[in-house]
Amino acid sequence: MNTKKVLPPALTSSKIEMSGTFVFDSETLNNYTLFAFKNVDTGEYWRVRRHEARAPERLMAFLHQPDSTFVGFNNKSFDDVIASAFCVGRTEPEIKRIANDVIENRLQPWAARRKYSLPDIGFDSIDLIEVAPSFVGLKAYGARMHMPLLQDMPIEHDEDIMPEQRKIVDSYCDNDLDTTEELLKRLDAQLLLRVQMSRQYGVDMRSKSDSQMAEQAFIKTLKLERRENKIPATITYTPPAFLVFKDPALQALLERTSAHVFEMNQSTGHVILPDFLGKGIIPFGSGSYQLGVGGIHSTHDKSVCHVAGDGALFDIDVTSYYPSIILNCGLVPEGLGQPFLDEYRRIYNTRVAAKRAGDKVTMDTLRIALNGTFGKLASRWSVLYAPDLMLAVTLTGQFTLLMLIEKLEEVEAAILSANTDGIAIGCSREVFSLVEKTVAEFTELSGYNFEYTHYRALALKDVNNYFAVKADRSLKAKGIYAALNLSKNVSAQVCSDAVGQWLANGVSFRETIQNAHFTAFLSARNVTGGGEQSGQYLGKVVRWYQTTDTTLEPLKYVKNGNKVPKTDGARACMDISGIAGHPEDLHYGWYYREAIKIAIAVGAERYLTEEQRQLVTKPEKKGKRKNVK
Repeated sequence: MNTKKVLPPALTSSKIEMSGTFVFDSETLNNYTLFAFKNVDTGEYWRVRRHEARAPERLMAFLHQPDSTFVGFNNKSFDDVIASAFCVGRTEPEIKRIANDVIENRLQPWAARRKYSLPDIGFDSIDLIEVAPSFVGLKAYGARMHMPLLQDMPIEHDEDIMPEQRKIVDSYCDNDLDTTEELLKRLDAQLLLRVQMSRQYGVDMRSKSDSQMAEQAFIKTLKLERRENKIPATITYTPPAFLVFKDPALQALLERTSAHVFEMNQSTGHVILPDFLGKGIIPFGSGSYQLGVGGIHSTHDKSVCHVAGDGALFDIDVTSYYPSIILNCGLVPEGLGQPFLDEYRRIYNTRVAAKRAGDKVTMDTLRIALNGTFGKLASRWSVLYAPDLMLAVTLTGQFTLLMLIEKLEEVEAAILSANTDGIAIGCSREVFSLVEKTVAEFTELSGYNFEYTHYRALALKDVNNYFAVKADRSLKAKGIYAALNLSKNVSAQVCSDAVGQWLANGVSFRETIQNAHFTAFLSARNVTGGGEQSGQYLGKVVRWYQTTDTTLEPLKYVKNGNKVPKTDGARACMDISGIAGHPEDLHYGWYYREAIKIAIAVGAERYLTEEQRQLVTKPEKKGKRKNVK
């Protein structure tokens, strides 16, 4: 069989849309092997089972039908291998042994095929696991997307099943197909970008993460070959010439950092930070700061709400910060030379032009290439591996912001917080003109450009979790308060939404809570070993809402009986398909109090009424839970 890798037909046609798109999944039990498919366009399901007549030939034919693409979750590592075993006629017990080996010993696909003499059957498949933003399972994404049913396999994988139980497995697999289909829809824009880059570089990138795509782009453009990277014993940092501080303590820190010999972790290939960088707190001016590989973080006062009033409240962000550092400092991975920098600059300039022209697809595609490149500098398995460059980029970025902060403090601007590539500032209107002049001069000195965003209010729990109300009253919520997305766990979103609308538009907590969709009241989390309530097994991802029923037991871990956090008075709701409107026992008062707690956490307590403050300072009376409407 020809196993030469070529660009799939879906990427060589004139259309970006993929015709004949199917989501698929497999189930492997001792005496039952199932492959199930769902046509994304028609909603039709199709199944083939190993015990059925001519099953291998039927599956092979289905996977190779013209103009068809098959989308799964973790399929490159598992289902595609199982498909190979199925199509060459391996029996159900043999397939089960292969499946167990792949899962338990984490066999790479190529290793599994070599060990079990399996061909790569070469059908056109996409794996969403790297495209999706978090390292979580399909069930966790199902919770984040509010899928109607969250369900673990209802039958143990190592059991022999009776013929009448096959429908149970089929139904479970169909639910996973529905979840995969919804995830595919949510990732539509990301996949279109990957199609665009696949065609541009002539290599299939549809199943790759952002950093993997960036790496592939350079491999293709610079004709790079895979190599075995040697992890250096030590590396050092040389700051750019413009980095000079007036403050003796900051200058001493810069000199100490540039004189330090950084040791490397020989297992991971990552740099080992000394305590004076990784753990040390740097007091300066009106705040304090902490440096590290991940970027500068301020440790200013927490739980504080700033309001613009008659002054200026804003943040300044560095435009394309890490890419700019790479270009301005001429940072090149060893062995790649000037061609790397030339290609990186070409990508950067093309993206800037696309942004000016309003070409969002090109702009987003090239943003991935630029930022993904930085991500691969720390990967010992990448052709772009360059830990000294990674350290140079992050430290230069942090010291650059610290130098700008020093200059802003000189003109009496109040630094409210700083994080990675931006600084939040409060000042009078008179001082704001000095800030603009200072930033312009610093741009000339450093070569970095800055963008301003003005706010009416900035309510911070800490530097990573806050609400920012923009000048037009639109809301920017970050961290635990951000709108629900594929990167964020489900956690009573209505409470954050209520505080955001209150801060931005003066909407009462009660109004937001009462008008919210039921899904906004849900919480969910992964539970190692599985969760249960009152003896009923729920699954490894559990979902619940808060009720007025005081007789309910909390959700618990099956393996040790410990309580799942924040589930006192909660009702598990793994299946929400039959819930219309709000359940009668929904505890509005609990969510109302949680919104008040969030308002206090972000420093907005002074805007609450005395009645609201007392609701969270006085313990709730035992007995029937009071429902505040």
